Amino acid sequence: MNTSIESYTDMLQSLIALRKYVKLFYYTELNELLSVTSILTKLATGPDGNVVELASGEVIPVARLVNVDGVYAPGHEDYEDCLVCRI
Repeated sequence: MNTSIESYTDMLQSLIALRKYVKLFYYTELNELLSVTSILTKLATGPDGNVVELASGEVIPVARLVNVDGVYAPGHEDYEDCLVCRI
């Protein structure tokens, strides 16, 4: 599924409003692919672009997101084969 940046941001805002647990995959600064299940609480603009905040207080740059709630971030659709067994 191809998504644009605007529609992906809208989807993140919707998940924040729903306050439901979602599974997300993202890259750390060391290029580790991690997954976490949490509630998204905020979408804000940081010094390096948009960030999402989790209920735990962890802040993740939107540019490092690979998949949130089964939807691939723009430019990361090619990870589907890699993550299909983990979602």
